[in-house]
Amino acid sequence: MLRLACFVVLVLLLRSVLGLVPGVGEFLDRAGIFGIWALAFGLSWFLSRWMERALLVRRDAAKMRVLGAVPSPHNQGKVGAMLLAHGKPKKALEPLRAACAGEPDVAEWHYRLGLAFLALRRHEDAASALERCTAIEEEYAYGAALLRLAQAEVARGETERALAVLERFEKNHGPNPESAYRRGRVLRKLGRAAEARRAFAEVKGLAASAAKYQRREAAMWSLRATLARLV
Repeated sequence: MLRLACFVVLVLLLRSVLGLVPGVGEFLDRAGIFGIWALAFGLSWFLSRWMERALLVRRDAAKMRVLGAVPSPHNQGKVGAMLLAHGKPKKALEPLRAACAGEPDVAEWHYRLGLAFLALRRHEDAASALERCTAIEEEYAYGAALLRLAQAEVARGETERALAVLERFEKNHGPNPESAYRRGRVLRKLGRAAEARRAFAEVKGLAASAAKYQRREAAMWSLRATLARLV
C-alpha cells in the first residue's frame, strides 16, 4: 500500500513538473485523466527497466567479486567482458589484457579487447586485437569479429585493408545490411563512386530479407545507406 501511495505521489509530482514546460502543460491539460494514465504507464515502464538494470548490475558485481577472488586468466576475461557489457571499456582493458596474456589462443579475449579499444577510439590497438582474434578463429561471433576489424581499419585510415576484410566476411557469409553499407563507405573513400552507390542500394534489399529478430538493426543500416546515397 505504501509503495502504491509513493507511486501516485511520483506521478502527480511528474505531472506538476511537466505542466511547467511550455506546450507540454497545455497538452496534458487537454488530455485530462488520459494524460495522467499515460504518465503513470510511462513512469511504471521506466521504473521497471531501472530496477531490472539495478538488479543486473548488483548481480554482475557479485559475480565479479567471486571471479576476482581467483585471478586466473579465464576469470579475468569474464570480469573484463562484464565490465565491457556494462559500458566500462577503460576498466575492462586490464583484465582483458591479462586474459589475452594468460590464454593467448582464446579468440574471445582478443575480440573483447578489440571491442574495448574500439569503444575508446584506440583504433590501432583495436585492429591488432581483432586481427589476432580472426587469426585464431576467422568466423568468431558469426563473423562479427571481421566486421569490427573492418570498422577499426577504416577508422585508422586503412581503407584497402578494410575492403579486403569485408570481402572475406562476404565470401564466408554473403553480404548483410551492415557489410554492404560499410563496403559502400569504403568504396566511396577509395573514389569508386559507382560501386559505392550500388553497395548502398543493395542494403535496402538485404534489410527487407533479414530475419525477424534482425529487422530493427537491418532497418537502421538501410536508413544509413539511404542517407549516404543522398550526401
